[in-house]
Amino acid sequence: MGWRLADDTTEQAAAPAAASGWRETPERTWLDTAKDVGQTADDAVRAAANAITFGMADRLAGYAGGQGTDAEVRKSEAARERSPYASIVGDVGGAVALPGFGAAGLSARLGGGIGARALGYGLTGAAAGAAQGAGNTYTGETSDYVKNALIGGSLGGLLGAGGGAAFGARPAVSRAAVPTQEELYAAKNVGYGALGRSGARYEGEALARRGDEIEQQLLADRYHWRDSPATWRAIEEARGQPAPGQLNTGYGAPRDPGNIDFIVKGLNRIPKTEATQVDRASAGIVKRGLNDFVENPPPGAVLPGTERAAAQASTLARNARGDYGGYKRMQVLNELISNAQNTAGATHSGLNLQNELRKGVRTFAKEKGGESPASKAGFIPAETAALRGYARGTSPTNLLRYASNALGGGGGIGAPIAAAAYGTGGGIAGQYFKDDPGAAGAVGLMAPIVGTGLRVLGNRRANNEIQAMRDLIAQRTPLYNYRASMSGMQPGPGSPRTAKAIRDALTLELINRQSAGDR
Repeated sequence: MGWRLADDTTEQAAAPAAASGWRETPERTWLDTAKDVGQTADDAVRAAANAITFGMADRLAGYAGGQGTDAEVRKSEAARERSPYASIVGDVGGAVALPGFGAAGLSARLGGGIGARALGYGLTGAAAGAAQGAGNTYTGETSDYVKNALIGGSLGGLLGAGGGAAFGARPAVSRAAVPTQEELYAAKNVGYGALGRSGARYEGEALARRGDEIEQQLLADRYHWRDSPATWRAIEEARGQPAPGQLNTGYGAPRDPGNIDFIVKGLNRIPKTEATQVDRASAGIVKRGLNDFVENPPPGAVLPGTERAAAQASTLARNARGDYGGYKRMQVLNELISNAQNTAGATHSGLNLQNELRKGVRTFAKEKGGESPASKAGFIPAETAALRGYARGTSPTNLLRYASNALGGGGGIGAPIAAAAYGTGGGIAGQYFKDDPGAAGAVGLMAPIVGTGLRVLGNRRANNEIQAMRDLIAQRTPLYNYRASMSGMQPGPGSPRTAKAIRDALTLELINRQSAGDR
């Protein structure tokens, strides 16, 4: 039993137990609570049913029960008054359960860009909103149905365009796995192994002529044999002159991809020292000329009867060289990331990772004389431009970095300085909590903690961005292209269900509030 305040003095006099002004009332049982829960659940289901049927549930129930639509509408209005929050939950659940009406597919067909997503979700949202607006009108007046349909269509179109642009799926991407550095190296080895076994044969005189052409190019570029001994030795080998310890094949003897690859490997072994800098530069010209000979044999260079094998060798050589180039680019970027992590770990316990990454990338992409270490390593202009953009930082990463610095999140002496600046009498918190120094001090102590959290988030974001850049580099390889050709497509990043749910749920709630008087 419970007690409640008496309504009159007569009851107070008649009830000794309630002489203090309270009277006994029955206690609620578990059955009463269960009934209330059940009623609330029923109210939520009623709202959801109307949401998912565009307001037709009341009409159908009125027809099936024989009481008419108006009676069911009054029940729904009473349910909203009785359980307002449960009704909103039902609205959202019903709206989420609605189909997307082809918004994602339309956006994809339009290209998947931000404009396409806004248009696709906006058009379908306008149609769904118009249906909700008209369906949730019960006045019987045509003008009310038209007015609410226009309002619902406008709301659905605007909310759909915004939600689609923000959360809709980006352009489709391949399902292919991005190759790792180790996989690219293995693919290169497999490619060169298959190249040596391809069976392609070339006329010795054709390769010798290519050697003559390369020599003329070297002389035109002012490279001399005295400064480039390994380079000129490779030219002689291409002409048929044997290297020390190698049998003389003769000027006109047929050559195969293995013979040519042997010459290139010799050039790859030139030591990377200051004294051999000129030799290595001129060797690059020879390697490009020999690789081009295999990939694009000049007319008459292929020995008759091996044309098919030579065509296969051309593809194998191009793919092996492409995979090896991707491997080298990834190796350089991985070393840059590893060095930044080691440096950051040795100072301030890794809190400066973002700064070290950006510093390393900035040095790597910095141009001097029209070239940068990145371009020399084989990075194309689009990749070097992406590296420079990373060094400058994106708006979100810069914002996190500035906020972290302001709160002393970088560690070291900055943390106690920030705590004092925010928490003492002259600080922000100190001014606000003038009469409570303890609260001001607590706020001051929280500043470097929050700053450290923001620094960790910024580091994670910067690391994710450079990992994405590394994946982009790995995708510019024959191995990835092969995988992509064997794999299907999948939607790009985004959350189409979120875009649709936000669009339909907000549209329905706004319609319910606007058209309550028109029902």
